[in-house]
Amino acid sequence: MSLHGAAFRKKAAVSARDQHAVIALANHFVFQFRRLLDAIDLEPEYPLLQFEVVDSQSSVSEHASAVTSASMAALHVRASWQLGDAPIANLVRYVESTGILVVEGNFGDADIDGVTLRPAGMKPVIVLNQNRPVDRKRFSLAHEYGHVVLHPYPYEAMEKEANEFAAELLMPRSGVLADLKRGLSIPKLGQLKQKWRVAMSALIYRAKTLDVIPDESATRLYKQMSMYGYRTREPKEFDVQPEAGKLGRQLIDLHMKELGYSLEELAEALRTDASEFAEMHGLAPPEKNPKGLDKPKLRLVTSRD
Repeated sequence: MSLHGAAFRKKAAVSARDQHAVIALANHFVFQFRRLLDAIDLEPEYPLLQFEVVDSQSSVSEHASAVTSASMAALHVRASWQLGDAPIANLVRYVESTGILVVEGNFGDADIDGVTLRPAGMKPVIVLNQNRPVDRKRFSLAHEYGHVVLHPYPYEAMEKEANEFAAELLMPRSGVLADLKRGLSIPKLGQLKQKWRVAMSALIYRAKTLDVIPDESATRLYKQMSMYGYRTREPKEFDVQPEAGKLGRQLIDLHMKELGYSLEELAEALRTDASEFAEMHGLAPPEKNPKGLDKPKLRLVTSRD
């Protein structure tokens, strides 16, 4: 859904109150990063590609390329990142290398996986729910990136397209098909989860949509997962290692190390309580003496390394 320029990945029953709370948090990040970016020239390593899903009768806007499906758009993105058929080891780094800021925030009890804001005059900002498992955050990030790449404005099919984009981006047909055809069991799904860094349930669904297994086999696997409680919490032994972004932290580090701000000074300049700022960005708590942002301008090249 779309609300005041925000695209959500959420459950249908999320309250307006929770939605607005998450948007407020996302806007807080946007305000901070907008001011931090004022002092830095950001040079992305990769272009931020733009596509529109069209039929043969449609025309596309000036800055977008036509594709016949969201999956095709995902393949173009993978090609621009020179990934081949391989799993994406750190999706956050690749997304950031196109100039998009990716951060995690505390959404509290809100059943929302992620939100994308498109502030005027800057690249989109994607905020993910820090309380989700890593594999779910990766799919949410791929889904939100699909919105950025495909959807300059909301329309009915956008959520379906974003999911299709995310599946092809993370589990490209040409790469995952052979793995899925080798027979699926709970242990096998666990191994594939660690390889492709997506949820076991996502692999089952991908196998079904690629016609590797029939609906009955998918249902049987889902029932097995439910029986063991894996639909609520997938086995810990198959957990995916966290992947951290670095762009947001680099912006903060450049101001503190190169421009000479203390944490308190930077928080004050960004009109944020120092303790809250430290918590938002995973920093150790601070000391005091505020200044403004009247410092030299730096250049930052974003890359996935």
